[in-house]
Amino acid sequence: MAYSTGSDTIAQMYADIVQDLVPYYLDKTLLQNSAIIRMQLNVEGQGGGQIRIPVANLPTGAATVAEGASILAASNSNLTPTAANIVFAKRGSASDITQEAVEDGLFDNVVGSTLDRLSGVLATSTDSAGTAQMKTSFTNNDGVTGANADFTQSFIMSPDAMAFGSTRTPTVNTWFNPNLDLHEFRATTRNGFTVLDDRFGRTIKSAVLGGTEAEANVQAVAQSVAHLRSVNAPVGADGNYVGVIDAGLELSINKQISGVGGATIGALSDIGNNALRNAFASVLAGCTLYRSNLLPDAS
Repeated sequence: MAYSTGSDTIAQMYADIVQDLVPYYLDKTLLQNSAIIRMQLNVEGQGGGQIRIPVANLPTGAATVAEGASILAASNSNLTPTAANIVFAKRGSASDITQEAVEDGLFDNVVGSTLDRLSGVLATSTDSAGTAQMKTSFTNNDGVTGANADFTQSFIMSPDAMAFGSTRTPTVNTWFNPNLDLHEFRATTRNGFTVLDDRFGRTIKSAVLGGTEAEANVQAVAQSVAHLRSVNAPVGADGNYVGVIDAGLELSINKQISGVGGATIGALSDIGNNALRNAFASVLAGCTLYRSNLLPDAS
């Protein structure tokens, strides 16, 4: 389809960006995935700057109630409505398109580039906020010892460890600046994260990719999974916990299970063969792994 460079082109461009911004954004976000965070709440149009989530105070052991005794005292599973709050934060992205770009560029390329910029920034800021919340709340470390920017914090957790809430889906507005001969696009979203149970998440510190500090490995993942099982943390629909790891920990794991770095490579397991072929073990020690470049350091 051919487009002119007049107002009808901009109107069509705006319509296409509005239509595709949310799918592009969802494709780029990692944490807005029910396999990673099971509780996903959208309260758009409901009003308020936060969501208050009741969290059950579960008993730690089986309850045996004596005749005539208090059931509450034996098994207290009260709800504490103030235990978990999602506070919404606005995340924004901007892209300016000159009239010359509209005239000289191919329509699909201009639209695609604008969508990549707008959705990419919104997705990055959303995931970064989520991993920052993990760093604050998940303080039990199963990796190496480190407390500076030479170490990255990866996370092993239950899908029930956190909640995500949104009060404004990705939205874009545009206007024309006649002084600059510029079409200005502004995209925003409002969302937030909270931790429902900090026992359901573990940290694995490991050296950054290319660093010289100590690295974590498969044992750290297995240890995190064991700790989650010990507190009865729920698993996902696939029967596994969730691991969000950086490229440095991924490399360390692959080196260990595929024997890379040794003088010879011996007979490998199915996991080792897969790691050697694909450079990634997607399921390991009861944990489904996802790679992210937005994990915080240990400083």
